Amino acid sequence: MRWVVHAREEFTASHALRVYNGHPEEAHSHRWAVEVRVGVPRLNAEGYALDFHALRSALAAAVADLHDADLTTHSEVGMPTPTAENLAMVLARRLEEPVALLGGTLLTVSVWEGPGNRVDLELEG
Repeated sequence: MRWVVHAREEFTASHALRVYNGHPEEAHSHRWAVEVRVGVPRLNAEGYALDFHALRSALAAAVADLHDADLTTHSEVGMPTPTAENLAMVLARRLEEPVALLGGTLLTVSVWEGPGNRVDLELEG
C-alpha cells in the first residue's frame, strides 16, 4: 500500500521541433502544465503522507527557468529536440532528489502541451 500525492504547475513557453513530419517546425507557444505523482509508503507522525507545500515548492523550482522560455534553445530541454517527452525526462531528473529528500518516490511526470495533449513518464512500475 502507498499514498500518492499530486502537484501541478503551469507555464507558458515556446518551442519548435527540429524535425516534424520531415521538416523543421515553426516556433510556436503553448500553455504547458506539469503534474507529478509521488508515492509515500506511510503517513508521518502528524497523519499526512507528504507536505503539499513542500512538494509544490520543489516542482515550482524545477520549472522556474521554463517560464516564458524558448525551449528550443534551452540547454537541457532543447536537445535533441524540445518535445513534451524530453521535457518530462528533464523534469524527472531535476525532481528525483528533492522528492526523495521529502520522503517520497517520484512515480510519474505528466506534461501537457496545451490543454488536450499529454505524455506520461512512468518511473516506477
